[in-house]
Amino acid sequence: MTNPYGQQQPYGQQPQQPQQPGYGPPSGGMPAPYGQPAPYGQPAPYGQPGPYGQPPTGGFGAPGYGMPGGGDLNAIKDYKGWAIASLFLGGIILGIFAIMKSNEVGTYKMQGNYMMAEQASRTTKTLCLVSSILGGLSCVILLFAVIIPLIAFSASCGRYC
Repeated sequence: MTNPYGQQQPYGQQPQQPQQPGYGPPSGGMPAPYGQPAPYGQPAPYGQPGPYGQPPTGGFGAPGYGMPGGGDLNAIKDYKGWAIASLFLGGIILGIFAIMKSNEVGTYKMQGNYMMAEQASRTTKTLCLVSSILGGLSCVILLFAVIIPLIAFSASCGRYC
């Protein structure tokens, strides 16, 4: 049995009516096979390339998927230098946690999990900030607790010793 377009139908199937572009899904309700553009008027299926060589319409490989600010991968900072400095300035424990979170940022970015990378970046920044503040406070306390009494003792010893 042949249809008006000269194509032969398999045995037992009814011939399908031709569809006009833009009305309903392509033949049989199935999306276009991978690598072929969707028919005119139809969006490309999820994660498949669009017509005329355009990038994919979705999925984890799509540019800008879940990225803040439109897709720049370098927009998520890992604060690795600050984390290493906080190891020496604010304390070993906070510095180690900051370095661990900084490493997680890079791992999540490589996996394509940009939301978790952004969250780990914020946590790293918070840990580095707290570590820097504690480091600054410890310097001030050291100044008042050790150096000023040492100066006062040496000045008083100079007159009476």
